[in-house]
Amino acid sequence: MAKVGAILAAAGRGVRFGAEVPKQFLELGGRPVFLWGLSALERHPRVEEIVVAVPPGWEERVRDWCGEFRKVSRVVAGGESRQASVRRAFEALSPGVEIVLVHDAARPLVSQEVISRVLGEIEKRGAALAALPVRDTVKRVSEEGRVLETLSREGLWLAQTPQGARRDWLAEAFRKAGREEFTDEAALLEAAGFPVFVVLGDPRNFKLTYPEDFSLLEAFGDLTRI
Repeated sequence: MAKVGAILAAAGRGVRFGAEVPKQFLELGGRPVFLWGLSALERHPRVEEIVVAVPPGWEERVRDWCGEFRKVSRVVAGGESRQASVRRAFEALSPGVEIVLVHDAARPLVSQEVISRVLGEIEKRGAALAALPVRDTVKRVSEEGRVLETLSREGLWLAQTPQGARRDWLAEAFRKAGREEFTDEAALLEAAGFPVFVVLGDPRNFKLTYPEDFSLLEAFGDLTRI
């Protein structure tokens, strides 16, 4: 079977969160947030290697935290954007890796089932991401708060991670992007002309964005199951 490598994107600065340290290094359930997603990747039987991208200056501290994880091969300093950070981690993967998964460290409750679904779809079709179908009515709103339009939610999905693709597809997508920035790997691949497919995500796999999300994570997820 194809060798699978994973990237944990933990290089964000968490400006919107407003904490003194990046949110991925705050404590959740007795350990830093990023270690929950890292643990999930470490435990997955198909993931053979993990590279962690962190803010510059955090490399040594994160290496110490990662000491118990045998699959972590490198901890690298991230760049000025998420895409730049992921690209640096991508370039640090071992040459034998054929399939690459990328997961946001700020999504600590990712399950083994979601990882498996994304990986299975990549193996079948080349590129995939976890996502959830939009259930609520969607409004397009002006800067003043006035509703401009009610949009159809048919065919709309909310992207999660992990996302990933064949290594050669991601390499080509990075090459074609040049300095153009994309918000996630799916958008990067789409822009390069590669088909990307959705698999069902998990409501518990939401992104830690604001301080109040901590209480949601603790209520929403059983931290012992991941």
